[in-house]
Amino acid sequence: MQAIQSFVRTTCAIAMILCVIATTTQAQTSSSASARLTGNVLSDSNERPIANASISIPELNLNTRSDSTGAFSLGGIPAGRYVVQVRAVGFAEFTSAMTFVAGQQYDADLLLRPAAQSLAKVDVKATKSTSGDNPRIAEFDERRKMGFGAFITQDAFEKADGRKLADVLVQRIPGIRALSAGGALYLVATRGRIAMGSQMPCPVQVIIDDIVQNSSTNQKAPRASTATSEVPADAFEISMLNPDRIAAVEFYTVANRPAQFNRGGAPCGTLVIWTRWSASK
Repeated sequence: MQAIQSFVRTTCAIAMILCVIATTTQAQTSSSASARLTGNVLSDSNERPIANASISIPELNLNTRSDSTGAFSLGGIPAGRYVVQVRAVGFAEFTSAMTFVAGQQYDADLLLRPAAQSLAKVDVKATKSTSGDNPRIAEFDERRKMGFGAFITQDAFEKADGRKLADVLVQRIPGIRALSAGGALYLVATRGRIAMGSQMPCPVQVIIDDIVQNSSTNQKAPRASTATSEVPADAFEISMLNPDRIAAVEFYTVANRPAQFNRGGAPCGTLVIWTRWSASK
């Protein structure tokens, strides 16, 4: 009788262990099947952190808030395309559609515009059209009215006064900087990195007149190593362009990039350049 009771207790114990293992495995599988969105909520005018901002995906009833440094983390996102909504007191609401892949983590800087300034800028710019022969400028003007992203019109390049294009862009676009190597300049993100734990600067994707100039934005091999910087192999040499050839420029982070500019991931942001056709022919 004691042998039977011992066998039953042993069997039950084994069953409980298997149950715990199965539950743990199921939880791990469920966790790996979801994506996570992390990053910072910043003011687009000076890149100062915005605390207590609401970051949510209304369709999934998922939400979180930024901490005192503007940092946030939103997990449990199933694979698919959803609208990410960001709200903060004193700032215009921000929304953007993002595509999430199971098991992936996405890092993004979400830039908010002060509510009063945003309305004033739209009223002024809506009456002004960027000059140039490029027929795509009309589309640029429409996106500029919506206010998502950073926009530079032709007059800024006409007033460059001999400065390099990289200097004009870095001065007017938050979140990017220029790296110098071998006499050339390359644009990289100020916070992004190509891979977790990598110290390689994160190259900005460049699209000129709807043609991607550096399509392999997931490469990790350096182009050059200098005393001041390492330039990734897929960085675009922005010094090849002169300001007097530019009709308009728009820059988007991963979070606010329009669908038509989703070209091969581009985790470090996308710079869209429209040239003056009359100057380039």
